[in-house]
Amino acid sequence: MLDGLTIGDLAERCGVSRDTLRFYEREGLLPPARRSASGYRLYAEADAERLHFIRRAQVTGLTLDDIRELLRIQQVRTPESCRQVAARLKGRVETLDRKIAELKAFRRELAAALTRCEEGVSESCPVVLNFAGGVLKEEKAG
Repeated sequence: MLDGLTIGDLAERCGVSRDTLRFYEREGLLPPARRSASGYRLYAEADAERLHFIRRAQVTGLTLDDIRELLRIQQVRTPESCRQVAARLKGRVETLDRKIAELKAFRRELAAALTRCEEGVSESCPVVLNFAGGVLKEEKAG
C-alpha cells in the first residue's frame, strides 16, 4: 500500500488536473513529490493544504509570482514578513483598481456603441465606422 496521496488522488481532491500538479511542482509552488518504490509521485496532506491555498489565491486574482512570494514569506514568519505580504497585496489591490477603471471605461464605450447600433442612424454600422476612425466623417457628411 502507498503511504500518501497519488497524483491522481491529489488532483481529484483539489479539483485540478495532473498536469497542473506537475506544472506547480516544476514552478516551485509545490515541493517535489516523494516517490514510491515503483516511481509514483506521493503527496502528503500538507501538499493538499498548500494546493488549496494556491487555488484560492489564484481565484482572488493573485499571480503565480505573488503566490510564490507569499509561500516564501510564510516560511520565514517574522514581523517583517507580514509587512511584506501587506505591501504585495496593496500592489495587487492597486492593479485591480486600475483594471476596474479600464473595464468601466470600456463598458461605457461599448454601451455607447450599442446605442448607436440600435438607433441605426447610418447606412453603415456606426460601430464599425468608429473602430475604423470614420464616424466623424460619416456624421459630418449626413
